Amino acid sequence: MSLITNIDSNGRIQLPLAIRYGLHLLPGDKIAVDQLGDGTIILKKIEEQETFDVAEISKFGIMQPAHS
Repeated sequence: MSLITNIDSNGRIQLPLAIRYGLHLLPGDKIAVDQLGDGTIILKKIEEQETFDVAEISKFGIMQPAHS
């Protein structure tokens, strides 16, 4: 099931309520964003225990964990 949302003039996306509830997202939670080659965007909730030891910036300016 696809849900439709809009991007505002500041580039913000409001996640639909069903997704926020399903992922137990709260204001201030961290989300990792990644893009696949076909344009698919993946969002992943970052748990507090997940940290970035050393971060790299992708060509899209997205923080990614360093490969060990």
